[in-house]
Amino acid sequence: MTRWQAEPGRTAVQDEWGQVVADFVRVAVTSGGIDDGADGAVDGGVDGRADDGGGDGGGFWWADDLRPRCSDLAHAARVVGQVLAGWTLDVRVATAETDFAELLHRSAEAFGRHAHHYLWDFALTRPDPRWHDPELPHGLTLAAPGEVGGRRLFRLHRRAYPPGHPDHPAGDPEWFASMVQGRLFGELLDGSAVALAPGGRPVAAVLVAQRSSCLAGDGPGVVDIFRDPEHAPPGLGASLLRRALARTAQAGLPTLRLEVTEGNPARRVYERTGFAYSGSSRRLRLPGGASRPKAMGRVPQPVR
Repeated sequence: MTRWQAEPGRTAVQDEWGQVVADFVRVAVTSGGIDDGADGAVDGGVDGRADDGGGDGGGFWWADDLRPRCSDLAHAARVVGQVLAGWTLDVRVATAETDFAELLHRSAEAFGRHAHHYLWDFALTRPDPRWHDPELPHGLTLAAPGEVGGRRLFRLHRRAYPPGHPDHPAGDPEWFASMVQGRLFGELLDGSAVALAPGGRPVAAVLVAQRSSCLAGDGPGVVDIFRDPEHAPPGLGASLLRRALARTAQAGLPTLRLEVTEGNPARRVYERTGFAYSGSSRRLRLPGGASRPKAMGRVPQPVR
């Protein structure tokens, strides 16, 4: 089974003089791995294999939330390219770190998800209380994800991201099971729900987890929201999203986050609902060595 494990704290990338030039959250993806997308695009993983430090199982190292920590961005990018050769990176591309991201982008051998990040801060804006229990059309009912079953949910997930969709293919069965069962982003929260058509067929779902990413302190997030393009009535996804907002706020949590892939038309729905844009990121893979820490000349060290 594929396992995603973010190590605590941030890991430093140092140059040969011991200067910290960048840092990131180190995530180990072990055992199963994730296939690359078509044409060399990075979907969730890399071609190179890594293990969790002891065995020879398949997997890869992923540097999440990579950020420069020195003023010489060209130097930082060069060192990152040497120390993290063969790694998959997630780096911000619409912030003050854009130049750093561009330098890494030029040297990458494959590219993956271009994501836009959104945040709802409940201290600034409270959701409409009427969103808590929305009226559903066409005799639809709601159920908790655990009441529906993983296989049925995964089939709906596949239908939601057909060929041509920016998020196709949207993960494998093991990855999806890890998300639904709480092993990837923490337990699913009360805002999660599955919309069922008469007869019990799932037609849409929203999954709200304790964390919006593998980062330990990232706060709750909508880790997926998806609908059957043929059988879900218009506006159902927006209703589920508003319900998730109201219930997350009622639970006393401070924020709710979500991400959306570049080119996904759902981005307009999130903005109309009231989510505030907070930045963008790009996933890429660096060329060179295996993605195993033991194979690298200078192993990144945890920040003290």
